[in-house]
Amino acid sequence: MVSHRLVLSRTAIKSKAGVRTPLAGVITAVVVLLAIYALPAVFFYIPNAALAAVIIHAVGDLITPPNVVYQFWRVSPLEVPIFFAGVIVTVFTSIEYGIYVTICVSAALLLYRVVMAQGRFMGRVAVHSVVGDHVLTMAERKSNKANSAVRNIFLPVDHQDGSNPSIEVKSPYPGIFMYRFSEGYNYPNASHYLDYMTEYIFANTRRTNLNSYDRLGDRPWNDPGTSRSGKQPEGEENKPTLKAIILDFSSVNNVDITSIQHLIDVRNQLDRYASPEKVQWHIACINNRWTKRALASAGFGFPTPTDDEDPGFHRWKPIFSVAEMGGSSSAAADAEYDYNKRHPDLEFARIRSRSQGHADHNSGSSSQDSIEKTIQKSAAYNTESKPVVVVHGLNRPLFHIDLTSALQSAIANAEHRPVDVQVEPESIEAKLATGAEA
Repeated sequence: MVSHRLVLSRTAIKSKAGVRTPLAGVITAVVVLLAIYALPAVFFYIPNAALAAVIIHAVGDLITPPNVVYQFWRVSPLEVPIFFAGVIVTVFTSIEYGIYVTICVSAALLLYRVVMAQGRFMGRVAVHSVVGDHVLTMAERKSNKANSAVRNIFLPVDHQDGSNPSIEVKSPYPGIFMYRFSEGYNYPNASHYLDYMTEYIFANTRRTNLNSYDRLGDRPWNDPGTSRSGKQPEGEENKPTLKAIILDFSSVNNVDITSIQHLIDVRNQLDRYASPEKVQWHIACINNRWTKRALASAGFGFPTPTDDEDPGFHRWKPIFSVAEMGGSSSAAADAEYDYNKRHPDLEFARIRSRSQGHADHNSGSSSQDSIEKTIQKSAAYNTESKPVVVVHGLNRPLFHIDLTSALQSAIANAEHRPVDVQVEPESIEAKLATGAEA
């Protein structure tokens, strides 16, 4: 306990002395060594009251004022009781016990947040542009194309993120669910995440195959199934069947073996629930290449064929996100280099036209015009049609760059399946742009 108080007081004294660099630690070490080995006899006659006065004066600024405690309450209310618990235990026992109490309670709070992390089901909201105090009219949007598009954003259906509860959050598509992890995805919270996800899906969809089990006793205890008569429960006829799940991995930095195994088990469970069709898993916003590798190793990222289809490939409509290439290592730069290498006279004519000066201005202008025409005809300098490349690999069409592309792909392939809901024949882009219900 004495050592902790000495360290605390020594740090406070250095702070009051105006220390600004880590070099003060070297000077402090030298002084401490001298005090231990050369000056103990001198310090013997210093009164304990004088030493206590120095320590009290040094640590006086370390006492937290009430306004700082109130700021703690505004930032994180749950940590204020931990703060008071540490102060009370330290005052009535010792510094070591106060540190142990605060560390243990903080670790328990952190573990609870990780284990009981709550995922969110997302819905689609059409957002309009506003200039000043009014929404842009159709004519204004056409005149200002930069702000003309009605873009779609995705908000939690329960508005637990603090968004305006009066906003209507629409379902992405009948039978398609969009689920977002909030605190990462790994072993401690995998079961809690996926239990909530499956309960929500079972409550908002209906089983496609009422006789998925040969015997009634083969049904798991947590599967409500059907009645003994084999009929669909009341109120289930109007619910859609499960078609696809979109997982938002924007908050997931890494995964482990147990969490991936949980995901595989849920995939098998939902495939039995939606049999004979297979549930397609679209994963968006993967920010870690090792997470993508783990998901690909578990069989995610490409369509799952049904039992009666060829496992090689089947009816599928892939949608990829592409972007323009650029930079010194792009195909356009390589084409420019090859063209200049095959036509060295082009660079020579350019240098010669610059060195002629004002005397040969007319001839130089005609030569320069000829060079510019040659450059404009060159494919390497054609900026109107830049080469494009896919953002993610072609072998994993169900890994998407964002939620919009994932939803487009899920809707496009859901419409190729036999569905129980009639959908108006309009394009996917029109559905997403106008915010109309599918």
